[in-house]
Amino acid sequence: MSFLKSAPIAVAILVGGTAGARPPRPAEKLPNLPKAQLCAAGMIPGYYNPQDLGQPPTLSAPYAALFDFDTGEMLWAKNPDGKCYPASTTKIMTGLLFAENTQPGDKVVCDDPSITKVGESSLYLQLGDTFTARDLLYGFVLKSANDGGALIAHHVAGSVPRFAEMMTARAKELGATNTNFVNPHGLHSPKHYTTARDLGLIAREAMRNARFEETVSFPPRRQISRVNKAGKTVSMVVQSKARKSFYDRCDGADGIKTGFTNPARHCYVGSATRGGRRLIGVILGAPSNASGDTIPLLDWGFARFPAQTVTVKNKPVANVAIRSGEESDVPTVAQKTLHVPGDVKGGRKIEIDVISTDVAAPISKGQVVGKLIARVNGTQVGEVELLAAKPVARSVVKAAARSSALPIGVGLGVCGAGALALIGVRHGRVNGRRGGSASKGSGGRRGGGAA
Repeated sequence: MSFLKSAPIAVAILVGGTAGARPPRPAEKLPNLPKAQLCAAGMIPGYYNPQDLGQPPTLSAPYAALFDFDTGEMLWAKNPDGKCYPASTTKIMTGLLFAENTQPGDKVVCDDPSITKVGESSLYLQLGDTFTARDLLYGFVLKSANDGGALIAHHVAGSVPRFAEMMTARAKELGATNTNFVNPHGLHSPKHYTTARDLGLIAREAMRNARFEETVSFPPRRQISRVNKAGKTVSMVVQSKARKSFYDRCDGADGIKTGFTNPARHCYVGSATRGGRRLIGVILGAPSNASGDTIPLLDWGFARFPAQTVTVKNKPVANVAIRSGEESDVPTVAQKTLHVPGDVKGGRKIEIDVISTDVAAPISKGQVVGKLIARVNGTQVGEVELLAAKPVARSVVKAAARSSALPIGVGLGVCGAGALALIGVRHGRVNGRRGGSASKGSGGRRGGGAA
């Protein structure tokens, strides 16, 4: 494993013993060095040139990745598969599993003395403390509470080791195959690692979970309460450590998680939504200020890869064929909105297929009757179910005389940043991949503070 090396002492001094993402260094006279060198040293935040979007951003972190939320595509990366320590960005997976395995009103009780001994960033749990799952999720993620992670692990799996096994297994389900978790909080262990690519996959899945997404959404500040052993209700306010460094500085910021240990250095997974379209940026191993890399990465991503709207929820898409109906096809609407990233520099051919699912009348309004598949350069990046926009009655005559003809598939295609265009109609349950145009008829460790 090629893990991060320590930063030169002359550039950045990493002070152990405290939890939380370190703030940007105070204003000081910078050495007379090239801007890229200053950034690499962590003396200035990352940056990009708005006049040259073909040039990727300059970042201080050695590991980074940019993801489109809708499609899950990794749009750009820097050493995406290099194994490194995630620190408290680990808590994204823990929070996801907790949200998936509890209901908001569930009662969670601190009943194991080992939970109260977990150090660094903390909710200062005591034996007998009782939370609702909703408040514990808020406190755990926003306060980056390591003891809260241990409580979650005991509640969901009975122990930290068993919960860590669940975490790693869930990661593999998501395609995060170069990740191994040994604890729920990110306190340092050499056997606890991930990659920028894997962490992006995990973060996307977490933001697809409504409870987790709401937990980290703007403003990242919540009031929570617990009932202690004596029966007294104790309230407190928890707030993301990235409130000032990311949420208040990044347009559309809506997540997700800081991280820091001495071995991991500064980490941040950031999400922003603009115009209904979300990007996720992953920064690992930054020498100073990880959110200072995340913001320009997201800004560049929104500028370089503008969204092409393929479908809008509940808006018309196309007619699809049905069998044995009083009408031979039915108009459809999209089950959800789908954006596919374009590229202002070109090179991304977007193709759309609309396919009948070969259903027979009678058809009810809102019934799934087809699907839309979006591909970029031949690779599927998105799929949307198509719902019948109106009912269609069964035709007794057509049903009796029905032949074995297959339904019709409708192909749509778009190249670059252009508008969707009809590029062909052909028989067949599933259309092949097609390019071309219409004219062609083709279709955290003690002393290192996990944060």
